[in-house]
Amino acid sequence: MESKNKGSIETFGVNDEGYLEIGGEILYMSVNGKRVPATLEGLFKEGDKNQELLTKADLDSKKNSNAFISTLVSFVKPQIAKASSVKIEYKGIVSYGGNIVGDFRVNGKQAFCFQHSKPTPPTGASYEKEIPYNNARVQRALYYGWGGEGNIFKNKAEGIVTTSLILDRIYSGGSTGKSLPNYDKLWDLVVNGKDLDRGISFNNRNLSVTVKGEKQVSQTTKLETASNNYVKVSVPSGITIVNESTGKKITNGTMKIYGGEKIHLEAGLDKGYSYSTGTLKSGLKSFQPLITKPSGGGYQVLGFGEWYTDPNNTTSFKAEFKVRQRKITVQHIDRYTNKVLKTEEYKRTIGSTYSFQPKDSINQGDNKFVPENHKSKSGTVGNKDVTIKFYYNLQRKITVLHKDNRDQTLLKKEVYTKNRGDSYSYSPLKNLKKGEYTYRPVSAKNKTGTVGKNNITITFYYDVPLMKVKLDKLQIYTDNSTTGLPVKVSLSKKLIYNLDTKGFDTAKINVSLYQGKNKLETKAYTAKSLPDKLDMKVPSKGLKVNQKKPYTVKFEGFNKNDIDVPSDTANLTTDGYTSSEETVKLNVKQTLEGYKISHVVMTEITPTTPMKIYNEFFTFTGTEIPVQKTGYGTEQHIDFSYKNEIGVDDTESKLVFHTPSNLIDSFLDYPIKNNEALITMDKTKDKKEVDKSVLTRQTTFSYPHVNVEKETGYLFNDKQVKDKDKHITKSIIDGGRKFYTPIWTDLGKYKVSYQSNDLGVNDVKFILNDTLELNAFMYSHMDSNTKSKDEILLTPINADDPFPNGIPKGWTSQDMKWLQQ
Repeated sequence: MESKNKGSIETFGVNDEGYLEIGGEILYMSVNGKRVPATLEGLFKEGDKNQELLTKADLDSKKNSNAFISTLVSFVKPQIAKASSVKIEYKGIVSYGGNIVGDFRVNGKQAFCFQHSKPTPPTGASYEKEIPYNNARVQRALYYGWGGEGNIFKNKAEGIVTTSLILDRIYSGGSTGKSLPNYDKLWDLVVNGKDLDRGISFNNRNLSVTVKGEKQVSQTTKLETASNNYVKVSVPSGITIVNESTGKKITNGTMKIYGGEKIHLEAGLDKGYSYSTGTLKSGLKSFQPLITKPSGGGYQVLGFGEWYTDPNNTTSFKAEFKVRQRKITVQHIDRYTNKVLKTEEYKRTIGSTYSFQPKDSINQGDNKFVPENHKSKSGTVGNKDVTIKFYYNLQRKITVLHKDNRDQTLLKKEVYTKNRGDSYSYSPLKNLKKGEYTYRPVSAKNKTGTVGKNNITITFYYDVPLMKVKLDKLQIYTDNSTTGLPVKVSLSKKLIYNLDTKGFDTAKINVSLYQGKNKLETKAYTAKSLPDKLDMKVPSKGLKVNQKKPYTVKFEGFNKNDIDVPSDTANLTTDGYTSSEETVKLNVKQTLEGYKISHVVMTEITPTTPMKIYNEFFTFTGTEIPVQKTGYGTEQHIDFSYKNEIGVDDTESKLVFHTPSNLIDSFLDYPIKNNEALITMDKTKDKKEVDKSVLTRQTTFSYPHVNVEKETGYLFNDKQVKDKDKHITKSIIDGGRKFYTPIWTDLGKYKVSYQSNDLGVNDVKFILNDTLELNAFMYSHMDSNTKSKDEILLTPINADDPFPNGIPKGWTSQDMKWLQQ
């Protein structure tokens, strides 16, 4: 605060938190010897006796200012402030860049020497009360120098030395220190720095008001003060303050205006109001340089800066607004009901022109009204109010929905607008797609009508097939004519909708089997139950042995709108074969040439491949029985090869040797039929392999194993030996896998054969014919006609002298003893 003609004291008051402040610094009081922030109530109720209030700087230096206490007490009483002595502190010298200055505090604040040519005052020196020193350069030197708000220094010694020498230059004309690093920078700010003057004033304080367009506009006024200083201007309801410099506008509120900014006021033409800002204070405190002079001793003048609020630094402006209008009423009317839909009222300046046009639309709930036309209505405002009428029609929304009829999916939504009374006509779309399919309108009929008072929704329904099916493969297997032919059908399904979609349970499709035009079988399904694979059968009725006919499987009985069957996969035709059931007669000599026979076991066709035939193959290889003598045995190994291209091994192969019964030893118990012995041959090799669904079987048939009784030469099979047949009286030797003829049987040629069972899918029976020729006897006899070929000749001998003509070559003495036994 400042007391006129009585000197001045530092600003004092209570801050927002209730604490006492002086010069913006919180004061601390002593309570029971402990320093706490001071409050007025606490000062008188809790404070210690002989109370001293100290700032934080005082606390740090642990020194007291009696002059300040007396000032504060005088303020609290309250009393007129009196001049008090100034507290001088000398902190010592500060040296930088070869320059030395003193470091001072005046009343605890950083101070500088203004006269380096005079002696340095000691701490406690007697000085006069500080007084303002109104010099703009000193003001900027203190502001930008060390300790100032705009301090440019980082090094304290440099800052104190440079600032002190600059102040000496301004006050005393000193010239030292110009070589210091930041001397020129500070001097430039002293000379050219921003204006720290906090004085405020609007250059026009009585603003005239004129009409511009549809509003009243005041003259422009400019706030003349430093650019960072400001005032706060408030305007009431109906008045707008416009900042021309920033473009900002505020109505019924407060705007902060900075120095150099231009503003004006605006109001409606119906506004009558005498506006005044009232007293506007500077937004920033003033920065005041102060100096104190020595009371004696010829010491240096000391100076420092201080911020304070100047209560006399105010400004204001005013403006007068007047009502200048007539009322214009604009009515928007429903032509159909004559009901006013909307009313608008405007005020216009008398003598001004006006022009109004209908709105693009008016909404009332769900109702939308559109103007009959867009012609405007114009005129000049006179002394009477004006009513203008525009007419509208109710606009209705027509929503056209395009939906999937099967799953109710919304495919497309179209929204149109029509006015009440308009006619409409809409048709289904032709280009809606679902994957590869184009939607089919369930009904192609147009929807027509006239728009009434309500919105309209039209729905068109569409569908595509539920699924796409194709015949992928048809196979017909060979079988006996009495059994019928198995048919296997493979098909594929592509679901276009989910399987639980409406229609899958009811849409029907048949798979039928035809021979020519004759339908043999039909299987009925729904779209949901149609399998991927199914079995059918060509019935036996009408079939013959070893027959080939074409058969067709096709889809039928379906709605193409429900099930899509591509034409190239709708049917398949392939041949079906019945088993040949033939008997193939060969002679063994033919088998030596590798005789091979094939028959069809299956046919197959697909939409992309021609009919393919799968076969079974039979091959027999044997050896002719050589011409032989009675009583001798021969071996036979007949190789049978079977191959089936679909991997089927239909029957177990069997081969039976047929020979006249008189060529069988009397003790062998082979079955006899029609004077033929039936000898089932053994499988001495039987190997089966399957590779990629192709079955191959290699079988070797050999004569059964026989056993020969010593001395007698009788033959027995293995079962007779195992069962100890009663006819066996001598020891048994191995006869091998041979067929032996009796020793005493007629010579000649005998018809023999090897006969199979029904083999393979086609039940083919094979008969391999051969001739067994006996051209001599094992033992020659007196009636033999083949003595030159017979094997053994028996001659009676004298046991005492069996060889009177000498021992035959090769005989030993042991042989001779054997004969003499």
